[in-house]
Amino acid sequence: DSLVSGGCIISGGRVQRSILSPNVRINSYAQAYDSILMEGVNLGRYVKIKRAIIDKDVVIPQGMVIGYDLAEDKKRFHVTDSGIVVVAKGTEIK
Repeated sequence: DSLVSGGCIISGGRVQRSILSPNVRINSYAQAYDSILMEGVNLGRYVKIKRAIIDKDVVIPQGMVIGYDLAEDKKRFHVTDSGIVVVAKGTEIK
């Protein structure tokens, strides 16, 4: 139920109802649900993403959770009126 482009690596993670552009890496135990991940995105181990758009070349560090607590997400990212979290291109997340 997802669209996965060539060059993607899903290494022990889970992807459902999502679109993965070329060269996306989903590391062990990471989860991406109802999301769009642009080219070069890397989800670290144990990352959880839900209802998000992650722009090009963003590295999400191990254990990060996006899309589950919108109040917390609004402090760091843009959140649309319908509750979709948008992480801009080149955002450095710590």
